[in-house]
This record gives sequence, C-alpha cells and structure tokens, in this order.
Amino acid sequence: MALSDFWEVKDRQVFDFKPVLNIYHVKRIDGGADAAAIAQAFLDWILLAELVTVQPVKLTRTTVDVENLGSPTDFASLDSSAHPGSVTGPQLPGFNAATIQFNRTRTDMKNGMKRWVAGTETELNEGTWLSTFITLLQGVADRIMTPWEEAASPGIDLVEFCVLKRFCVVPAQDPCLQYRLPNTSAEIDANHYVPTNALARSRVRSQVSRKVLQ
Repeated sequence: MALSDFWEVKDRQVFDFKPVLNIYHVKRIDGGADAAAIAQAFLDWILLAELVTVQPVKLTRTTVDVENLGSPTDFASLDSSAHPGSVTGPQLPGFNAATIQFNRTRTDMKNGMKRWVAGTETELNEGTWLSTFITLLQGVADRIMTPWEEAASPGIDLVEFCVLKRFCVVPAQDPCLQYRLPNTSAEIDANHYVPTNALARSRVRSQVSRKVLQ
C-alpha cells in the first residue's frame, strides 16, 4: 500500500496538570477516508464507546490530531474536550498505566503496546487490576482492532488499527537513541501488521515518560 494510505492519530490529554499523549496508527479501508473523517471516527468509535470507561474523571482531553503519513495536505484537528474519563475514585499517580499488548502477526516485528492513564485505587489489588477492570480493558482493545467508523455513517469501515515498525535513525547506534517511522510506500508496505488479537495485562505498569525526572 502507499504511504498515503496510513495516518497517525494523536489523542492529547491532561492528567494532574501534566500533558498525556497516546498515538495510534491506522490503515486505509475506504477509498474516501481522510484525516477529518478519521478524527471524527476516533471520537465516535473509540472514545465514546470504550476508552473513557476505563479512564479517571480527572483526565481531560484537548484535541485529537490526525496526519496522513504520505500527504502533507491531509490533516485535521478536532476538539475532544467533551470526552473526559468517567471512572470515579481515589486517583493513581499519572505515571501508572494500564497496558494492552497487541499480539504480533510476524516474527520480524515486536508486539504492539498501548499504555493509558486508567483506573483508580478501587480497581487495584496489590498492584494487579481487578478482573472486572481487565474485562473493560479487553473491550477497549477489541474495539480498537475493529475497523473504525463514524457514527454518522454506520457500517462504513474507514480504517483499521495497525502496528508500524520503527527504524533507528543512526543504525550503528547501540542502544538506538532516536527512531523514525517508515517514510516511503515500499518501506511502510513491507513493515506493518494488523493485529487480530490482544492481551490486557493484569499488572499495573509504570510509564517512564510520564514521570517527573530530576
């Protein structure tokens, strides 16, 4: 597929006065899909249906930004402030995270991972998410892997979630200090997969990028 058949979706949030960013990559299904429609589908299909049900009420949103990886003119930004989290209870530190592993379908790439600010103290037992919360997390994963559609156009699949391989900017570096996404049609076509199953991790994880480093 062409580079212009892939988009990057950025869900910009705020928790405990600190910015939070989750990034998704999606792949074209419908020939008429564009960034604006995908941004709306994210609000309709992912946020309203599932994701807000596992996130704390103190998590707020600002925008969802979508950019086509192969076309600089296909981009969109929608206000997402109407979709805060909905879980009440004693809040966890912002660096705690609920994790979904999107299982790989090829051996030359890693499993995809998503870590969200999610849950409260009431969903935990000694560092492990309660089974009821795990069920909700699995619902989020299943929803993400189901082709995205807009509420205004039910039954029309726009895009599907995918995992992209990242390349080290300086290949000789060990460890690598900077990565990039595929940036040509041939490169992205040969280095992505669409996961078909996922695992909701039971342990509460720590998102290092959300810690305050001294």
